[in-house]
Amino acid sequence: MTGDHADVRALKRLRPPSPALPAPVFTELDWEETHPALRSWRQNVGNPVLLDLAPPLGAAPKEVDVLCWNLAIGAARLDELLKRLRRPEHGGAGTDPKRPLVILAQEAYRADKSLPPLPIGRFHGGGVQGGSRTDIVEIARKYRMSLRYAPAMRNGIARSDRGNAILATCGFGPTYAFSLPYLRQRRIAIAAELAGLEKLAFVSAHFENRARLRLGLRSAIGLGSSRAKQSEALGRRIIAAEGGDVVLGADLNTARGVRDSAFQSLLRAGFVPALQVRRWNYTCRVGPLRLLLDHVLVHSGHGLIRSAEVERIDGDPGARGRRVLGSDHHPLLARVALRSPATSRDPGPSRAHE
Repeated sequence: MTGDHADVRALKRLRPPSPALPAPVFTELDWEETHPALRSWRQNVGNPVLLDLAPPLGAAPKEVDVLCWNLAIGAARLDELLKRLRRPEHGGAGTDPKRPLVILAQEAYRADKSLPPLPIGRFHGGGVQGGSRTDIVEIARKYRMSLRYAPAMRNGIARSDRGNAILATCGFGPTYAFSLPYLRQRRIAIAAELAGLEKLAFVSAHFENRARLRLGLRSAIGLGSSRAKQSEALGRRIIAAEGGDVVLGADLNTARGVRDSAFQSLLRAGFVPALQVRRWNYTCRVGPLRLLLDHVLVHSGHGLIRSAEVERIDGDPGARGRRVLGSDHHPLLARVALRSPATSRDPGPSRAHE
């Protein structure tokens, strides 16, 4: 179902002039015809961002590093983490042009004049507390990374918004974004291919964390079923659009971890979780609770993905508190090994899952 294409026109205006890169394609699919309130949410945010600052791949890589992280509306110190990932203990992620780094970010922060000066009505995500915020566009420019950013909701009355983003140390190919089923807030998933690595999509998503009570109805959508509806729609649309290989990094807000209905729905759709390196059982601490909310999963319909392993990045040993580099979520760093295109027709066995 397609909706208003104002976002698509905005992205075309941001098309980079470099002739070495393919013409970017950005299509937004949404639920505005079913949920008219989504239009008001969209009118409160700024333009999506399409920025290609890194060159296309010289040859199809054998491995891709994938970082999945909830940036806590820009409070996360992504700059500091990128420097840390370049150390030998993380394999120099982001330093080898033959092994690109792809960042799948949730709750990325952006502030610019494409947002309306004042919010329109009550359709926004609420304000953010004080403190410094890292603009995702500034990070892309500083590190000369390509960026695709799809804003989901405004940050209260501030002239800034938050959404999902994909950054890469190489150029992008086709990109698309779509709204997830509307429950309480506007939630956008974004997917992109890398220029020079077709038939493999990288997807960043962020599911609802609370249910929206529907007044006038005897039954309300439960928290688990809310996420399951978004999970089913995400899996259905990604696989239908890509028809094959997908790397999904997401804050699924799975309060019940791998037993959560949203996670189980993705398994039924054919996704498998990346194999944990040094096992862990939570990625976020909320008060006394330790929750497994963040996941890296892969779908290998064409068999391009050979294996996927993921490690949780912890805070420095002497650090106190529940935050890791400014975020209330641990970053996840995955190493995705690929088969050559000539040998990727038969998916065969995968070491991605546990």
